[in-house]
Amino acid sequence: MMHETWQLADRNVQYRIFNAIIKEEIFPQGMLFNEYDHCVEIQYQGQVLQLNKIRKSAMERYEFYGVISYIKGKVQVTIQTLEQLLEVLESHFNMPISQRLTDELFSSREGFALTYEHFKHRKSLIHATLKFSKMPETINFFSWLQHMVGSKQINDLNYSESLVIEGHPTHPLSKTKLPLTPDEVRQYAPEFEKIIPLKIMLIHKEDCIITSMEDDANYMVDEVIPEYRYKLKGFLAPHDLELKDYSVVFVHPWQYENVIAYKFADWILEKRLLPTPFEVESKATLSFRTMQLIHKPFHIKLPVNVQATSAVRTVSSVTTVDGPKLSYELQDMLAIYPQLQVAMEPFGIHAKTEPDDARHLACIVRHQPYISDNGTTLVTASLVNKNPVDNQVTVDSYINWVNDGLTVDAIKQFILHYSKALIDPLIAYIQDYGIALEAHMQNTIVNLGPNYQMKFIVRDLGGSRIDLTTLKHKIPNIDVTNTSLIAENIEAVIAKFQHAVIQNQIAELIHHFSQYEYVEESELFELVGEVVEHAIDLNKPHANKLKEVLFGATITVKALLRMRMESKVKQYVTIDLRNPIYKEV
Repeated sequence: MMHETWQLADRNVQYRIFNAIIKEEIFPQGMLFNEYDHCVEIQYQGQVLQLNKIRKSAMERYEFYGVISYIKGKVQVTIQTLEQLLEVLESHFNMPISQRLTDELFSSREGFALTYEHFKHRKSLIHATLKFSKMPETINFFSWLQHMVGSKQINDLNYSESLVIEGHPTHPLSKTKLPLTPDEVRQYAPEFEKIIPLKIMLIHKEDCIITSMEDDANYMVDEVIPEYRYKLKGFLAPHDLELKDYSVVFVHPWQYENVIAYKFADWILEKRLLPTPFEVESKATLSFRTMQLIHKPFHIKLPVNVQATSAVRTVSSVTTVDGPKLSYELQDMLAIYPQLQVAMEPFGIHAKTEPDDARHLACIVRHQPYISDNGTTLVTASLVNKNPVDNQVTVDSYINWVNDGLTVDAIKQFILHYSKALIDPLIAYIQDYGIALEAHMQNTIVNLGPNYQMKFIVRDLGGSRIDLTTLKHKIPNIDVTNTSLIAENIEAVIAKFQHAVIQNQIAELIHHFSQYEYVEESELFELVGEVVEHAIDLNKPHANKLKEVLFGATITVKALLRMRMESKVKQYVTIDLRNPIYKEV
């Protein structure tokens, strides 16, 4: 059985590489790309790599089937494994692939294989439980989830974090987790729903920088884990130390064992940093390093020195400062639109040391995204993944639940409501405050109720882009420490919105819907274009720039594989693709 899932995972990574080569134009000089009705091919020096395609949608997104064929003259060889594909690309197509990138691709394949195997197991378990409980085995996912939430067996948001089995939908490194072993992936990745005990450590107040939205330096003990106050005092007493001299910092167990114990060994010896015997139970969210505390209304963003997808997931010290500061300064702005909220970050802490070390010992406390309506709350990335209950893609389950059928009109209604509830406030924030929130599918939470009722929450202020001039018109004294938040101009702010919302949310949903023969992709994008146009207020700042960028002929996207091939993790490499909502303005 595992061999079957390994083959699926292997082929998935091959397809993603092939799609990235085409989309990102990773073509050495002299390479040609040809596209036919049923296949695509790349040609180089008399050799061809050919692959059958099912369809192509906006943003150069392909769906493939079958094996990749390598053709030279009359010789045709089928590519059976990722290893073979990498060998052919490097040896015959002049595409240098480093050992590091090879390791990352193998890690991603292993991650997919583990995830697919676990998903299969979950399906069997759920259907056995349905049989045992005499519930219908064909129950709709949303009906099942509401029942499970109502009987307090499941937290719907946390459960949805575990459903994103494809991760980033097109990146070949979507499931990379280096240097984790397979057992560690099973223990710490969100798909496996494991309880992860966070280490409670104490750091001397002279050795840390605290930022508190509520001006409470002891926020961790006062608000997050008050039940540990006397336990911590009791732990310190035999050492003649007092809790008032220390702050609590949470540490991920993998980070504790593999980084903190070595990097901060001297601090531990000098009692500047104290491991305690206490732990807090949590589960991983989709971002891997952000943990949901169990039975507590908080998420904790932590550094984990692991490469998940393309980046190593540490926490820069400046984000522990700016999260609470921005949360405090932007409270008024964030309350304007009831259909879109932002998860506040009331507290941040990091070690007072060199930034390269401080990023390994830090944490940000975020209020758990919560929407009080009666609908079901999910991370939006789960909408384009299959669920293990009715084995449907989750957004289809929702439309079936609302509409009792997946029709063109129902799909259009969904896209219209979804776009309007998400896009209106996000464009208003750009016009009023010069801020684009990073509202991509990993950061966005949606509450879906009857009759296409939708409300959103965006989490993680760390990915925002700010036009400081516009923001200072509203908040003259604001001080942004993290320079990576500050955009060079308003166009860069708008581009952040375009990437996160048009490319990452809307195009993903439309890509899914466009597989149905009765759905016209262009009609759905036309609806979105109308929503965008109505959202831009001509009497507010940046109206013309918004129109120019959002309706321009091209859309700039990150060339994710090329960035890895060129080892440009910190610098963006971008490409321009045809804008699916282009129109003359």
